[in-house]
Amino acid sequence: MKRTHLLSFADALEDGILISDGNTIAYANDTFRRLAGEGSDGSGTGEMIRSLLTKNGIVDQAVIAEVMDALTSKIPLKGKELMLQSPSGERHWYELSVREVEGGRTLWFFRQITRWKQAEARLRESGEQYRLLFHGGNDGILVYTISRTGEPEAFIEVNDIACERLGYSRDELLFRSPLDIVPPGRVGKILREVKKLLVSDQILFETEQARSDGSLCPVEINAHGMMLGGRRVIVSISRDITERRRNLEIKQAAYRQIEENIEQFAVLGDHIRNPLTVILGYAGCGDEAIAEEIRLQVEIIRGYLDQLDRGWIESEKVRSFLRRHDR
Repeated sequence: MKRTHLLSFADALEDGILISDGNTIAYANDTFRRLAGEGSDGSGTGEMIRSLLTKNGIVDQAVIAEVMDALTSKIPLKGKELMLQSPSGERHWYELSVREVEGGRTLWFFRQITRWKQAEARLRESGEQYRLLFHGGNDGILVYTISRTGEPEAFIEVNDIACERLGYSRDELLFRSPLDIVPPGRVGKILREVKKLLVSDQILFETEQARSDGSLCPVEINAHGMMLGGRRVIVSISRDITERRRNLEIKQAAYRQIEENIEQFAVLGDHIRNPLTVILGYAGCGDEAIAEEIRLQVEIIRGYLDQLDRGWIESEKVRSFLRRHDR
């Protein structure tokens, strides 16, 4: 390839290239000249490099000293990241490498890495968002591999909530099998549920998880199957439903008490009416004035019993309504 073609190729690069011979600039491509700015053509290598690095105070002094030392000592410099600003005000990231080339000259290569740095920042931001989502919620998240036949194999990731809830450190939990946190009486159910994920993308069920101290934690499992690195993995999101179950038990106990009370009210009404009938019968055997008073009081009591019956009917309606609309 002809020299002119090589120079044209070098000028087309977005990377800056400078070749120095001692303190003399032997060659600088168009990108480097734009970066250095007008009026730099007559400068020596050291002056031009120092001016470029100290412009706008962007580059750390320790880095400047390291680069200038490479100029005088001819010690190779590799992969030094710098943010530089052109005379137009544009700032870009460069990776500077300095090494000796043929003829004792020095090659200064300013590789433009702005897009890489931007991608790195986006990746870091995505990682932070992932960590926030993975560790910042209230649900335990367990990620594990499964065999071709659907048996859980090994944990590959766990979040902080899962570790805290189960009483293990992260390393301790990752060392265990998913079946290690399943109570013995629940293993068959869990295996059946997990195998469903061979043909389905998502399952939802309730079970218990065994803590490190042997106690059980009731959970609702929302599990999803996905491919990761060419393998089928399960993302299991477990929600502690201890409070939900406790509230359900309280509600069921309240329903049972309501039903017992309703039944007792019905029986109580019958138990009172029967003696009243007997008392009313005896009232006709004595003094008429006393009998009349007894009849009056019996009617009053019967009125109360009728109110009790109406309350019983309303209670039955309320109970039926609650049963129909309870979720």
